[in-house]
Amino acid sequence: MDIDLTIKNYRCFSDEKPARISLRRGLTAFVGPNNSGKSSLLKFFYEFRGLFLGLAQSPEQFVNGLHTRVPFNPPQNISDINELSCNRNDRDIFIELSFTPTKSGSRPPLLTQVELQVFRGDNSFNYRPLIASEYGQIDRTKPFVIQGPYLVQDQQRVFDLTEIREACRQLSKTLYIGAFRNILNLSTKNNYFDIHVGEAFVKQWKSYKTGGSRFRNDVAYKIETDVKRIFGYTDLQINPSDNDQTLHLFVDGKPYALPELGSGIAQFILTLANAATENPSFILIDEPELNLHPSLQLDFITSLAAYASEGLLFATHSVGLARSAAEMVYSLQKPHGQPTEVSDFNSTPRLSEFLGELSFLGYRELGFDRVLLVEGPTDVRTVQQFLRKFGKDHSVLPLSLGGNSLINGNSGTIEQLEEMKRISGNIFAVIDSERTAKGDPPQMDRERFRNACQKAGIKCLVLERRAIENYLTDIAVKKVKGEKYRALEEFELLKTVSPAWAKSENWLIAREMTREEIEPTDLGQFLKNL
Repeated sequence: MDIDLTIKNYRCFSDEKPARISLRRGLTAFVGPNNSGKSSLLKFFYEFRGLFLGLAQSPEQFVNGLHTRVPFNPPQNISDINELSCNRNDRDIFIELSFTPTKSGSRPPLLTQVELQVFRGDNSFNYRPLIASEYGQIDRTKPFVIQGPYLVQDQQRVFDLTEIREACRQLSKTLYIGAFRNILNLSTKNNYFDIHVGEAFVKQWKSYKTGGSRFRNDVAYKIETDVKRIFGYTDLQINPSDNDQTLHLFVDGKPYALPELGSGIAQFILTLANAATENPSFILIDEPELNLHPSLQLDFITSLAAYASEGLLFATHSVGLARSAAEMVYSLQKPHGQPTEVSDFNSTPRLSEFLGELSFLGYRELGFDRVLLVEGPTDVRTVQQFLRKFGKDHSVLPLSLGGNSLINGNSGTIEQLEEMKRISGNIFAVIDSERTAKGDPPQMDRERFRNACQKAGIKCLVLERRAIENYLTDIAVKKVKGEKYRALEEFELLKTVSPAWAKSENWLIAREMTREEIEPTDLGQFLKNL
């Protein structure tokens, strides 16, 4: 479900310049300088979780909230409820929630748009529908009742609440991970926002590693496997100490105390374990690049996102990381003396400028020595999973072309490709062919792009099959999506299949494939030989 939010008078977001964001499946990034509101935007979902939880679990709140103030539970670490309100005015917080319904023609209509009013200085709210029912605008002064999923007035079913309650459920199942992610602070027995740290985390890990639940045992094993793969270890065991105050690790047969290995691996263990145990809809993480060198940052983001059923939102200072990983990127700016502005980071820079944003020379010093151009952000993460099968995910940097805009043979495209070659001599490209049948030529713009790459000295693969999702196997598709889904034929268009998955889920399916499944294909051979 795609959810759109407009947030007014919350912290640094005033009603003069409200924050407007969309939650989609996949990854969403917020970029901006210090004190621009990135962390506040993530904390919004943490601080108003109690409000959304009440609406998701209590039908009565949809009745009472139309007439009177309904209380909600803010987090315990909010000592003064006034800190949630914007300090530029004295007005209430307003949250507009809307979404596109997953079904049409419902009678009565689905309630798909509401405005929540959170009263200043008080942990209470009410709401009003922003759409009319088939009976016109409802009268909020008259009584309502709940009958099953329906909101009823004067014995008329005025709204179906099914999907808005599901939207609230998703918004209530978030996991917020702050910028501090250090197991080494062993004295604490409390949570840091949503995550267990210190002794609390060690005891939780012990329960998962050695307890009687097979599900928890499997979670612990999966986390060890992920960390082992990401850091390139042959063998890894993560065990609680005998006093339950720290972790002891065996890495490739050698024992280590956690402080010896540093905060980078510590935050991998901490965040993946907390995400796996909470099963959130959305994961919210502040500055995921902290304590990680560039070759691990994208891997960390994608590994963590796999534990969220809907998506991951992250705040970062790294424009390169945001544009490499996320389908949707928002920029936050706070002009001097003005409220924070949130806008789409939708101006695609020249590819050579993007490599500059990524500080590719620094990446090269840390192991990356090749750039692989792919069509879009969803392909970045999918190709990353395939590169991992060949042990090349920390040496080849996938980079999005930004969709179809550059896949042509125009002079501007050729110029940009030549500029990239001056930055790095090891540039490669792989793009969809959009063929509709075996033996058909690629679409004309695809062929022109391949010719442009050839002129610039860049080796380009135009896929033999229609698109990258046509390489996903049936076993992997069913493992991620379920038995009612199937793999695509080699030239089948994803959107024509029923049921179809989202392109943003391609990487999750690719993650479940083996090297043996991808290697015999033209894509597999191309990646293998990079």
